[in-house]
Amino acid sequence: MMKTDEIIRKGAIVLAAAAVLRLLCTGIMGNSFALFSQPQLASFLITAESGRVPSETTPPPETTVPPETTLPPETTAPTEPEEPEVALPEEPAVFTEADFPFVEMTYGTKLRPDVEKLLLQPLKWDLTGDEPSILIVHTHSTEAYTQTADRQYEPMGGYYTTDDRYNVISLGDELERLLEEAGLNVIHDRSNYELGDFNNAYDYSRKGVQDHLKEHPSIQMVIDLHRDAAQYADGTEWATSATVDGEPSAQVMFVVGSSGTGLHHPNWETNLSIAEKLKVQMDRIAPGVARPINLRAARFNHDLAMGALIAEIGSAGNTHEEAMRAIPVLAETIIALTKGAN
Repeated sequence: MMKTDEIIRKGAIVLAAAAVLRLLCTGIMGNSFALFSQPQLASFLITAESGRVPSETTPPPETTVPPETTLPPETTAPTEPEEPEVALPEEPAVFTEADFPFVEMTYGTKLRPDVEKLLLQPLKWDLTGDEPSILIVHTHSTEAYTQTADRQYEPMGGYYTTDDRYNVISLGDELERLLEEAGLNVIHDRSNYELGDFNNAYDYSRKGVQDHLKEHPSIQMVIDLHRDAAQYADGTEWATSATVDGEPSAQVMFVVGSSGTGLHHPNWETNLSIAEKLKVQMDRIAPGVARPINLRAARFNHDLAMGALIAEIGSAGNTHEEAMRAIPVLAETIIALTKGAN
């Protein structure tokens, strides 16, 4: 048997060795003993300190963090394109003797055409197709309306402004949008043809219309969009009056030029026939919006194309909002004649 002192000495040696190995395991003494793995050292220390052999344990399986996955972007099921509010007709419009009472006329010329016969005259055109078929122009682009609290503009004298948000160009923008929404190909000429010379604006716009017709011979309808103006005896501005969908609206008047001044205009009766059909069709859609057609002696450049006419939207006494309310009625009226008339 070993003596007690010897046992104590050997135990002290073992304990000292265990302490050194623990320091190595915790990294204080560097990596000199990299020959041992940490689990091996831990097992040795346990055995040295306690004399107990640790049981083998199965380490938990290594776990791998799954890589981040990128989810596909949310997709929205494709929606069907919205149908236009007014669809193009499949057949020509039809006018009969029953429509004669709706052909109302005023005259600024001595000419007296057979308006009933002209209403029944067939209209052989088709405004559909890929090429432009309708031209919107403004001989007097600065014509504007009575201002309201929410529609203010800088006037250039009277009821005129170069602010295209509130003059007749804005009405042309809306008419263009509605016609194109229905599938028609439209050119909207937003040029200012007054050029500081209001009285000769028709000379300037004539050149513009001729250029468009030369570039696009497919154009069959030329709409010169204006607003009317008249005053009461006390000097206040006159306003047209109609109702559209229960709301106050301006009225629309078609003005047709003729050969009443002696200038060459071979197609004025054809243009009048188209204006009559537009007027009757507008009565069908929104009774009261169309004013009587005004046949004038001057040509107003209407000799340049079949289907050329003036559309007066309200008067200076109307508000811009009232004028805009008449534009969908005008658009629907034109669309109804897209395939012509029998």
